Amino acid sequence: MDERIVRSLNGWFSATSFRADLARFLALAPLVAVVGLVVLAWLADWGRAPDRRAILIVGALGAILALALNVALGHLYFRPRPFLVLSVHALLPHPSDSSLYSDQLAIAGALTGALFAARRWLGAVSFLLAVLLAIGRVGAAVHFPSDVVVGFGIGAVSFAILLPARRPIGRLVAVMSSAEATVIRRERQEGNFLFRHGPVVAVSVLVAVAGLGYGMRALQDHGRIEAGSRAEAELLGPREAVPPVEFAGTSIATIAGGRYSATHASVVGDVTEVTRELDGDIHIRVEGSGAFIVAEIIPELPIDPPHVGQQITAWGIVRHDGLHNWWELHPLIGWEPGDVVQPSSPGPGTGD
Repeated sequence: MDERIVRSLNGWFSATSFRADLARFLALAPLVAVVGLVVLAWLADWGRAPDRRAILIVGALGAILALALNVALGHLYFRPRPFLVLSVHALLPHPSDSSLYSDQLAIAGALTGALFAARRWLGAVSFLLAVLLAIGRVGAAVHFPSDVVVGFGIGAVSFAILLPARRPIGRLVAVMSSAEATVIRRERQEGNFLFRHGPVVAVSVLVAVAGLGYGMRALQDHGRIEAGSRAEAELLGPREAVPPVEFAGTSIATIAGGRYSATHASVVGDVTEVTRELDGDIHIRVEGSGAFIVAEIIPELPIDPPHVGQQITAWGIVRHDGLHNWWELHPLIGWEPGDVVQPSSPGPGTGD
C-alpha cells in the first residue's frame, strides 16, 4: 500500500513541470503556514490569555521533543527513502537519511495539537495544512505515507505528554502578559497605531519579509541562468535546419537513462506536452521508446515551439536537471519536423 500510494502520487506530480513545482511547494509551504498560525494565535492574545499562550509554548516544546526522538530513532533504525528504492522521480533535493519518520509532519503534529487546544478553528485549519504537507512530501517521493502518519502522530503525542507543563509555564506567561497589557493600554490611549493593530502589522511584516526573500532569491537564480544561457547562445552561433555533425544522433532512452556522456546530441521523438514557464522558458516533453526528455527553449535563443503530437528531430546541449530529476536538451538549439538526423558514427560516450 505504501509503495503504491507513492508511485501514484509521484506519477501524477511528475507528469508536468507545473505539478512538480506544486509538489515542491506543498512539501514545505504548509509547514510555514502552520508556524504562521501559531504566531497569529500568539499575537491575537497580546497582553492577555496566558493559558492559551502557555499551550502554544508547550506545542513548540512538543515539536522539539518529537525531533529529538526522531534523531534517536535514526541511530537505531534506517528506512530508505522512496526515491532510493522505487522507480520514481525525486522532486525535492534531499539527503539519503532515514525516511521514518517525517520531521516536518512531527512539527506539524505538535503545533496542530497546540492550536486545537488553544483555538479550535485554527487547529482545524492547521490540520488541513498538515494533510497538504503530507501529500506534498509523499508526492515528492521523499517519504512513504506511513512516515508522515507516524510523524504527525508522534508530534501530537509529544505535545500531549508535555501538556501538564502548561500550568507552570502559564504562570510565567501571566507575568509577561500583565506587563504587556499595561504597555498596550497606555499606548492605545495615546493612539499608537502599532499597538492598536499590532497583530495585523506583525503578520504583514512576516509575509512581506518572506515574500521579499523568496523574490530576491528567484531573481538571483533567474539572473544567473539568463547570463549563462546568453553566453552559451553567443558561442553556439546561428541555428541550422538540420543537426550539425557535432550533435550526434542518439535515442531518448539513452539520454533519459543517464548513459549519454557527450554534451551535444540530437534525438527523434514525439511531442507530448508544451508548457510555458514563468521565467520565459518553454518546456517541450519529447517521448520515445518508453522514455522522455525535456527540450527547453530559452528567451535568449528564441525558437517557435512544435505542436503536441508532432514527431520532431531536436538537437541541443545535454544536461541533467537535478531539481526536476530529468534529462533535458538545454538550451534547445533547433528542431525540425520528422526524422532528419544525419547519419553519423556515434562518438565516444554516446551509449549507442
